[in-house]
Amino acid sequence: MTAELPSPTSAAPLEAAALEAALHEVLDPETGVNLVDLGLIYRVTADPATGAVAVVMTLTTPACPAGDVMVAGVERRLGRVPGVTTVEVDIVFDPPWTPARISPAGRAQLGG
Repeated sequence: MTAELPSPTSAAPLEAAALEAALHEVLDPETGVNLVDLGLIYRVTADPATGAVAVVMTLTTPACPAGDVMVAGVERRLGRVPGVTTVEVDIVFDPPWTPARISPAGRAQLGG
């Protein structure tokens, strides 16, 4: 089973706001491309009743030196979304990230 981001049209309002308004603003400090377009965000779930948001994401490699910075960026940015009370980020490596996960917009930013 491949983890996927929910589409903004099928997501709960809080979830869509977290995805569209916030996660696209969190950049990988090494590439300058946002985490969504890099394909690092696997799933975002939100409980509108409690304001809890959970993010399942990966890194390009388990030893990624920018991992802590990106997780902190996700937590900080989602924490500023109205209605969000808590943010939990879970780093996973299954399925493993590959360059095939990069969106067309991300590829364009990377010059490809």
